[in-house]
Amino acid sequence: MTRLIRLVHLVCLALLANNVVRAESTVQSNPITRYYEFNVTQQSINPDCSDHTSPVFLINQQMPGPAIVANQGDTLHIRIRNQLSEVPTHHHNVAIHFHGIRQYGSSEADGVPYLTQLPIRPGEEFVHEFRIVNQAGTFFYHAHVGLQEETVFGPFIVYESQEANPEVLINPTGKEIVASNHSISRFTPPVLRGGPFEYDDERTLILSEWWHRPHLEFEKFIMGPNFTFLPEADSILINGHTLHSSRRATVAKCGGYEVIPVQPNKTYRIRVIGATTFRTLGFGIANHNLTIIEVDGEMIKPYTVSQLEVAPGQRFSVLLHTDQMPEDYAIQVVRRWSDNVERVTNGLAVLHYPQLLSRLSKTIPEANSRGILRLKKPVMLEAPSIRPKFEKAAQESPYWIWNNLEPFYGVDPVVRKPASRTIKLRSVERRLPDGTSRFQVNGVAYSEGMSSNQQPILHGILNNTRMLPGRYDTSKSNGYDPNLRTYPLKHFEIVDIVIQNTHMAFEPCRSHPWHTHGHSHWEIANGQGEYDEERDGDIRNIEHPIQKDITMNYPNVDPSLFMNNGTKVTTPVGCGWSKIRIVADNPGVWAVHCHNTPHMLMGMMVALEEAPELIRKIQ
Repeated sequence: MTRLIRLVHLVCLALLANNVVRAESTVQSNPITRYYEFNVTQQSINPDCSDHTSPVFLINQQMPGPAIVANQGDTLHIRIRNQLSEVPTHHHNVAIHFHGIRQYGSSEADGVPYLTQLPIRPGEEFVHEFRIVNQAGTFFYHAHVGLQEETVFGPFIVYESQEANPEVLINPTGKEIVASNHSISRFTPPVLRGGPFEYDDERTLILSEWWHRPHLEFEKFIMGPNFTFLPEADSILINGHTLHSSRRATVAKCGGYEVIPVQPNKTYRIRVIGATTFRTLGFGIANHNLTIIEVDGEMIKPYTVSQLEVAPGQRFSVLLHTDQMPEDYAIQVVRRWSDNVERVTNGLAVLHYPQLLSRLSKTIPEANSRGILRLKKPVMLEAPSIRPKFEKAAQESPYWIWNNLEPFYGVDPVVRKPASRTIKLRSVERRLPDGTSRFQVNGVAYSEGMSSNQQPILHGILNNTRMLPGRYDTSKSNGYDPNLRTYPLKHFEIVDIVIQNTHMAFEPCRSHPWHTHGHSHWEIANGQGEYDEERDGDIRNIEHPIQKDITMNYPNVDPSLFMNNGTKVTTPVGCGWSKIRIVADNPGVWAVHCHNTPHMLMGMMVALEEAPELIRKIQ
């Protein structure tokens, strides 16, 4: 049986097991193979027009990196070349993860060092080859080594079909018009269709953070004995730039704020990607409501908000109607779930209606060597005065509007079925004897291998040198196999995973955005304090669970846990939990971790070893 036949067989089994028929999952009639080449190099940049320049890693000398664009059913062939210099440490090793892509039958392409592959060392390359199965929407890719993702990231857009894909368009004169990174003006057909929704055009906004310190130095601080707390980023970037201070900026040295041109009386699909390393952000566009239609690659029933809450790793598509007076409107982000820090950031961009040109440089058409018309982006060094009105910090509440969202095609029947079992992941921050801080999940702080002779878990399965799980009983070990150092799963199990926050009594409880590789999941319940299976196991307080791959575990403190018979409790206590559900329909080795990257590096990560006896049959 060929690999393709095995893959199709696996996907069919998965769909049958879930009893799901999805109207939006029709594969285009002529899928193709798309080729990308990414070269990782080092370069000094100053994306916020400040007095700080840092040497960083970039893909093809860009930040964000080049957009990956594909249609559902396509095969991707992505070659990653590490062109960094040799150093005696592991810090110049790289690996790239394609965030949100489930990698059915292609676990080896997931991009997690020592789980699915060896990191790519300087002078080496790695080819990711995978097919996009039953997915369309907004994704992104990013580095999965250290804090490299601060600058190594880019958008990954998957369309339902070529008809929905505006990457190359023909205008009425017959001339080809090529868009640049889904953000500048372009000629478009009368209407685009994404799933059940129609709109005139689309834009992509990718949010990231920028610190005025080299990322290797920052990483050593986080992992070392002098760590105290995570500092806020000096700048929040939108599509790779902003102004740290407008007083220092000049056109000659600064790209200015990102300018998003729109035409009046149109409907735009705005794709918002949370590529932040640490902070959850509020996102708004002045005088414009945002109608959410997609979360993490899944269509939902339209839900209108004035602002988004975007955690690291989360993606949204919103419909925006350009029904305002011709003016420049601020696109702005603020910090959310932060303690005693300034919430307003310098994360600004400009929604630009074309009639107003006073603060913009000229938009100049130019032709490349193929005679294809492109538009130079305008430069703006002055932020618009019309700003979004954000809610106050005191109005932040756990769970935001998540419980109000509904899947467009109805709730998947699998969320109503009984679970095969429940795994509880209880995270505790510990100060170790050497002075370093680590997050232990069920008593274990995950640490990726650094020795040159360690093979990835997936390689051991494929070459038959790794033992298979001897049991899947969770009654004594909560599912963790200390010999394998993974959580083994049976094929087609329905597994509930409880993500448990903790804190010391009377100290702040933190939010944690948890990400599942290899699977989208459903959040089916959440609650206060400490999860107890006997008391809380049957709670289902989310009426219409949506499928996503990031769930924010919010702080939800139970003060009754602080005292024990009048004595202050001196051990970590629960301060909020979320229960997510996955179906083990995708044999492979999959990371599950907090997408606050410093927390992940400090140990807040586990590995699922899913149906390893089947992996060799489908890879």
